Amino acid sequence: MRNVICKQYEYVQANMIRKYQSSDVEPLISLFTQTVHKVSCSYYSPEEVEAWAPSTPADTVFWDDYFSTRFTLLDEREGLIVGFGCLSASGNVVDMLFTHHAHQNEGVGSAIIDALEAEALRYGQQEIFLTTSATAWHFYLKRGYRYFKSEKKPYRNIEFDCQILRKALPVFPPMRRHDRELDADKAKELLHNGNYGFLAMSAVNGYGYGIPVNYVPAGDSIYFHCAQDGFKLKNLRHNNRVSFCVVSSEQVCPERFTTAYESVMVFGRVVTEISDKEKTEAMELLVRKYCPQQAPVWQEHIQKSFHITGVLRLDIERLTGKKRKF
Repeated sequence: MRNVICKQYEYVQANMIRKYQSSDVEPLISLFTQTVHKVSCSYYSPEEVEAWAPSTPADTVFWDDYFSTRFTLLDEREGLIVGFGCLSASGNVVDMLFTHHAHQNEGVGSAIIDALEAEALRYGQQEIFLTTSATAWHFYLKRGYRYFKSEKKPYRNIEFDCQILRKALPVFPPMRRHDRELDADKAKELLHNGNYGFLAMSAVNGYGYGIPVNYVPAGDSIYFHCAQDGFKLKNLRHNNRVSFCVVSSEQVCPERFTTAYESVMVFGRVVTEISDKEKTEAMELLVRKYCPQQAPVWQEHIQKSFHITGVLRLDIERLTGKKRKF
């Protein structure tokens, strides 16, 4: 995700990618019409081209509403719009992507779709769809899109055979330093043996929010205990996607200007509402882990604190481990 965002930022700086404004409607209509007529004419008949992008004056009110109700980006260079693309309100469909006929093969389309895919990730999408023309088929294949299905779409009085493509989005990018990656068993061992970790979430005020917490793994989930109310719960109910990190065996190595460590990183979604039975079982697991010597009285303690204690469950979607040893 970080690399995608950085790449998008570089494109924004280099190509002046910006969001759509209503004043852009006529240049975008003109770009769309000219591109279809000058680029797609090699693949479609004159009648099909005209049905797809009529030469007659367009309804600017319709198109302004179309662009405004979608996440629409355009690439502007020295005052000239050289490309644009739209992402549906649902965040998982590229509705349009066009590059000015005089700026083909200059990376315009790649820049825009990179930004649209990054936005889809921000929506929490794990895959993205689009309808391709014969003109753009190979472009999308090179970018990792694959055939999903065919369907017929009417444009004016002509029915087009359209291909729907799909692409899985890299929600969890691969680790950059493969030589430091722990195998799955070692990563799980670190998670089970750790005493505390840091739970990171997106706060309702727009900032990141990370806190140290005690925890206990159980199968493909992790349990935490907390208060019945507070800022943490407000954040998790707003956005339950989180990361959780546990670090062990850390040792500063001043002669090497670095630190030796082992760590495990978990990504997943937090469930804030669980049954009383599951809550009791989770509290027992937490007490067994942190207070094993109190076995004779832990049932009594759980009963006394049950009504004032909250329990959260993090369902693991991805777990990775990393080490730096000497």
